[in-house]
Amino acid sequence: MTQAPWTGPDALLAQSLAHARATGDALGHVEGRIAAVLTLDQAYHVQQAAFALRDVPLAGYKLAATSSRAQEAMGLDGPLVGLIAASDLAAPVIAPPTDRPVYAEAELLVRIGADLPVMTDPPSPSTMAEAIDRVWLGLEICSSRFADDDLSPAGIVADNGLLHAIVTGDMLAEGWHEGLAEGTVVLQPEGAEPVYGAASAVMGHPLLALGWLAAWLGRRGESLRQNQIIACGSMTGITQITTDKGVTAHFGTPDRTITGTVTTTFAKDKTRSKA
Repeated sequence: MTQAPWTGPDALLAQSLAHARATGDALGHVEGRIAAVLTLDQAYHVQQAAFALRDVPLAGYKLAATSSRAQEAMGLDGPLVGLIAASDLAAPVIAPPTDRPVYAEAELLVRIGADLPVMTDPPSPSTMAEAIDRVWLGLEICSSRFADDDLSPAGIVADNGLLHAIVTGDMLAEGWHEGLAEGTVVLQPEGAEPVYGAASAVMGHPLLALGWLAAWLGRRGESLRQNQIIACGSMTGITQITTDKGVTAHFGTPDRTITGTVTTTFAKDKTRSKA
């Protein structure tokens, strides 16, 4: 792993986050104190640097805090963004985080069908619908690299939205189908109570979340690119799970013309990938 391209506490934090991602070690209180005083802009800078230190290609983006309840609780006026590497798109059996709380979220995953132009204003839902060539049901598995995962929004951003892995389940549609926005989902951790959610929990409509991301990227001179995978945001909130049992999500539209399932279990061998 190379060094961060600048010096100071932010560089220390980026290097520590990249190291923690590779080894599974939790960060200490020093890194937590650095994260606690970051602005969001500084946190995105740390996130980008930590991701660059992994030396893996960008495969897409994840959105966090896409519900009005989450944004209000965190004092935000929009979602938070994380970066997805190809190695974050995991097989159904994944290596668990080491000795830290683990959470699951049911999400819609979309693939972008063609490069989009840079946009500084959110495009219409119809524009975003036309940009999608595949939709899957997914599970995002989250765990913080910090010893204390009660983080500020900036801490969450620096920690790449707590992303551990994204598991892809059944394909729900080729292209966007409007019925998806009316779908409901049940997240079922094995041996625990089910958690109910809906696609409408994602900014009222998943395409609004996707359009928000397109404009957020555009204000940074970037755009959504062909074949990128976007995790649109949690339909179920964030649910703590145990890694000795599996977790499954079932999705369906009201007329049941679109249904799908995704499931994951955790490997008994805790050996981690160095990605």
